[in-house]
Order: sequence, then structure tokens, then C-alpha cells
Amino acid sequence: MLKKPEFTLRDQEKVDEIVYHHMVIILPHLFVSVIILVLDFFLMYYLFLQGWWGVTLFAAVILAVIFYILRLSFLYKKNRFILTNERIIDCEQVGFFEKFVNEIYLNKVIEAKAVIKGLSASIFRYGNLKLILNDELGPIEFYKISNPLRLQNKINGLAQDRAVIIHKEPQACARSVDLIMAEIGILNKTEKEEVIRRIEDLLRENE
Repeated sequence: MLKKPEFTLRDQEKVDEIVYHHMVIILPHLFVSVIILVLDFFLMYYLFLQGWWGVTLFAAVILAVIFYILRLSFLYKKNRFILTNERIIDCEQVGFFEKFVNEIYLNKVIEAKAVIKGLSASIFRYGNLKLILNDELGPIEFYKISNPLRLQNKINGLAQDRAVIIHKEPQACARSVDLIMAEIGILNKTEKEEVIRRIEDLLRENE
């Protein structure tokens, strides 16, 4: 089940998928942490013979490794991108209290390209995903994600669907405006002035 994302969905917008980095990105860090713990317990007898400072060092190493693993897990879960039917939200967590969020609308995506390099990437099915955009910004790339070929196909499909919707929206918008104007036409002068006042309030809120 998808967890509730830490951002506000727009009208008619739905979360399609939440994509995390491949586990290969944190496995070396976990391996080193386990090695340090093994060495710490291997030297436990010697450290305990040294008195209080040896016991303190032994406990400090364990606490430091636990803290590092918890921090690693926190950053792994927080660094992801969220794919909706309208946009891609890139969430970058660089620390416990610092993060960046970047939005990419699907109608700006010309093409998504999967880049898989190396034997390990081919075996464990991870790679980079590059988004070619139709504005002045350069390509945006997501590194070491699982199954980039599948995501490439999904994003390209969503981008095409969104482009069709955007193309049809002006006609739908024109019909909506016509309906609203027809309703306003039957109002009296006071009611029309109230409508104008409310529209002006909305425009000021959106500035």
C-alpha cells in the first residue's frame, strides 16, 4: 500500500507510484557497519580489561553504528520520487532537517530514457532514469533506481496521456466559462457585483 505523501495533491491528481533508490546504494554502508560491529565484539574482552574507558569505547562504537544505520535508513526512505498522473515530485533529503522538493510536470517531459551500465546493474536490474524536458532546463536524472526500463515506459505513457489532456483542456475550459456566464446572465445587478467581488478576492489570493 502506498503511504500518504508529504505534499498536497491537486484536484483530480492521484499518486501512481513511489520510487526509491535500489538497495545497492546502501549495501556497502551496511556491510562496513556490520564489519565494525564484529570487530568491536571481537575486541570486547580486551576492551573490558582496560577498565572504564574500554567499556565506554565498546559502548560508544555500538551506539555510533546504530545511529549511522538509523540515519542511513531514514535518508533511504526520504530520498525518492513520487509519480502521479500529472507530475513527478523529486524529494531529496540531505539531512534530518534539510530537504529539497522539485516538481516536473509530465506535459514538459519529451522523453524518459533508461540508462543501464555495467554487469552488476544488468544483474540486479538497476540504473539511471534521464528525463528530457521541453524547456530551457537540461535533462534531469535519477540515479540508481530499480527497474528503470519499466519506469521509462510508464513515464512515457503518462506523459503522452497528459499531453492529450492538456490539448483538450482549452476546449473544456471554454465550455465551462460559457456555462458560468450563462448562469451569471440571469442574476440581478447586486448579485453580479457580489460575483465580481469574489472573483477579485480569488485573484488577489493567487497573486
